[in-house]
Amino acid sequence: MSVTYELDGDLAIITLNRPDSFNAITADLAASLVGSLRRAGSESRAAIITGAGKAFCAGADLGEIAEGYAHGGPNLGAVLDHHFHPAVNALIEASVPTIAAINGVAAGAGLGLALACDLRVISHDAFLVSAFAAIGLAPDSGTTWWLPHHVGISKALEITMTNSKVPAEEAVRLGLAIEAVTAGDLMSTARGRAMALADLVPGSLVATRRLIREASASTFSNALRAERDEQHRLGQTPEHAEGVAAFLQKRKPDYRNPRG
Repeated sequence: MSVTYELDGDLAIITLNRPDSFNAITADLAASLVGSLRRAGSESRAAIITGAGKAFCAGADLGEIAEGYAHGGPNLGAVLDHHFHPAVNALIEASVPTIAAINGVAAGAGLGLALACDLRVISHDAFLVSAFAAIGLAPDSGTTWWLPHHVGISKALEITMTNSKVPAEEAVRLGLAIEAVTAGDLMSTARGRAMALADLVPGSLVATRRLIREASASTFSNALRAERDEQHRLGQTPEHAEGVAAFLQKRKPDYRNPRG
């Protein structure tokens, strides 16, 4: 299977599983990732996305689209529309919070997948790289949106145009990852971070994600209206009632079984 799925209590562990090709993205892998994220949304409270073997994801599987080079060039626009865009959209629209456990290189579209997750933890020996300039392409899979939002325009241009590697410690410094750990500690750290999110209310975290992302490309007044509408909706939920009751009763809230 190009993607494996494991349900571990409240956590979904989704692993890109083409280690011999550094988890390069094929049509099957992209579709399997979409399916796994939908499944995670129905039976988990948080999801971890990682890679099998030595890489997180090396980007597109150029071998799969190589036939197009013999006929005047592949239709990369169609590849993005049909395969890559559904995968990154499934990540940014996931109904549970997502954490990328970056165990090795995240390159090209693999960088886009990592950036589309809500949070990232990274192994000390892993790195991020745009890689597109090395093969005469521009960044895709959302990279041109995510990078400047995370690091600013000048740094985004440096990373993409010079094809420079971003090592783990720099990724943390730039805000591209929240923590760098040893390879042996990567999954336990990701699980700990994911469990902390699972203990909260997935719906409110997903709403927070959407509001922050939309506000970054919106006006202040629009952001206020969006916040108002979301707070009105969340204020009617049993999870909110449970949080308030727990606060007043000086106990830990149980969002899995909200009593209100």
